[in-house]
Amino acid sequence: MSTVIDRPAASAPPRPARSSQPPPSAPAWARPGFYAVLLLAAVLVGWGLTRSGMSNTYYAAAVKSATVSWKAWFFGAIDPGSFITVDKPPLSIWLMGLSGRIFGFSSFSMLLPQALCAVASVGVLHATVKRLAGPGPALLAAGALAISPVSIAIGRVNNPDALLVLLLVLSAYLVVRAVQSGRTLTLMGAGAVVGLAFMTKMLQGWMVVPALGAVYLLAGQPRLAVRIRQLLLAGVAMVVVSAAWPLAVTLWPGSAPYIGGSTDGSAWDLIFGYNGFGRLFGQGGGGGGASFGGAAGWLRMFNSQVGGQIAWLLPLAVVSLGGGLWLSRGKPRTDGRRALFVLFGVWALVHFVIFSRQEGTFHPYYVSALAPAVAVLAGVGLPMLAGWARRSWPGAVALAVGLTLSAWVAVAVLARSPDFAPWLRTAIPVATAIALYGVAALRVPALLPRRALAVTAVAAIIAVGAGPASYAVVTSGQALNGNNVTASPTTTSGGPGGGGFGGGGMGGGQQSTSTALTDYLVANQGSAKYLVAVSGSQTAAPIILATGKAVVTMGGFSGSDNAPTLEQLQAMVSGGELQYVLVSEGGGGRGGPGGGGSSEITEWVTAHGTAVTDIDTSNGTLYKVTI
Repeated sequence: MSTVIDRPAASAPPRPARSSQPPPSAPAWARPGFYAVLLLAAVLVGWGLTRSGMSNTYYAAAVKSATVSWKAWFFGAIDPGSFITVDKPPLSIWLMGLSGRIFGFSSFSMLLPQALCAVASVGVLHATVKRLAGPGPALLAAGALAISPVSIAIGRVNNPDALLVLLLVLSAYLVVRAVQSGRTLTLMGAGAVVGLAFMTKMLQGWMVVPALGAVYLLAGQPRLAVRIRQLLLAGVAMVVVSAAWPLAVTLWPGSAPYIGGSTDGSAWDLIFGYNGFGRLFGQGGGGGGASFGGAAGWLRMFNSQVGGQIAWLLPLAVVSLGGGLWLSRGKPRTDGRRALFVLFGVWALVHFVIFSRQEGTFHPYYVSALAPAVAVLAGVGLPMLAGWARRSWPGAVALAVGLTLSAWVAVAVLARSPDFAPWLRTAIPVATAIALYGVAALRVPALLPRRALAVTAVAAIIAVGAGPASYAVVTSGQALNGNNVTASPTTTSGGPGGGGFGGGGMGGGQQSTSTALTDYLVANQGSAKYLVAVSGSQTAAPIILATGKAVVTMGGFSGSDNAPTLEQLQAMVSGGELQYVLVSEGGGGRGGPGGGGSSEITEWVTAHGTAVTDIDTSNGTLYKVTI
């Protein structure tokens, strides 16, 4: 007689287990606390939002054009005639343009998407941290981002950085979900979101990639070979999304605008030149870093230009990162807390190194991309260091060092504006002293009743949080200049903190134009496609905003782009597309051969045009040109 052996039916391999550290059940205060932090961020970003007016008129003109022409919307062109684009990819313009089409173009409809992005970043960061560290650290991290001065500033202007930060945080959230689930599609979704970040600020959007790859390679659930294959697929998704718009521009079947900021009119040159290696090494039009963010160096994040934006919590973040990695050294590979420290630690390290050493154009508001990482390291690290301090003296020393250094930085930054809230420079040291006494009491309970430790915890939060919160509050409600926007007590439109230069390099702020000039041009445009040709966006943007008409922005942003050439300008005139050229005082921009602001064009216009002398142009001479 044979023996029949029952065999289990074939089944699909089990899905990877979720993280070994599921988040604890939320306490009663978790949800109200989260809503309170979101409300705080919304108030700080949204209060008096329209006081910024058109913010950076360079981008505002592109948004206005996007509400007039779908072609201008797609390319991110500065004018409705799609002659030349802004020097950034168009995703941020797309959002603001759609808002303008829905609500009508205005300061509010333009700035609303950026404000919503800034608030959403706080919410997504909270969700990211909560999945691996629980509601308490998540609330602290979200709160730290909500009072980050630079985060508030970028949410109140029309620069693309608020959208960039949201996409970076969203990519981190998706990678955390992929770490927990092991699902390839979730990881590919993170790659696609990084591609959208590229569509917002090109190569800066890829700076988060080392952090995303490192954490999944370390803590992902599947075996190593599978994790590597999944990361490669995520990389493919990232590249496909990143390349979609540049490829579409390259293959555009009809006439395409000149890509602003490039040397040859192509999106690829803009990616790797002006917005790529030029920013890193100061070449290809990317020079001028010291004009905005101070000289490159390891202390740049603490200097007078940048320190008030990001320096406040950096010491605590560094101590927390070191402590977190040390305390998790014996944990399983998939440990959730260590995954957080790896993710946001690598994120912070990459951004800190690149921003510190960047020799090309560097604006202080760029560090908004560093703010989420600093917020998480500080927010997760503070309770972790407190727990370590309760268990050992090395932990107490680490916590004391982190608190003291961050408080010292806060006092040093505040001292740069001696007339602003001078009492804070006394309150912060006092709060620090109380917090340090509480740290000692964690090791020697006899020093303080247990119920009084809550007071020292509040003192610790004041010691490290009062400085950035004060800058965030004073920035809220102010009119900010989108050029070189900074959060500080002196940041007002055109004031010491926010005025001067900006956008992609210089200019582009709250310029205006002569009403007599625009009225004359509109009345005499006739059948011409373009209202007028002017040199540089500082002159073009106000005219576009005032009229919504197509304007030839000769030389692009600062008058240095190679568009139009003299031959192209002559063809527009002879073809009836253009009648008027405004020659700025000084003759034009680059002064080199061929470019839009060249002396060659100026000489030709003055030789072949008739000056219009009966109107006030405010900033040059208007010529009617015929061939």
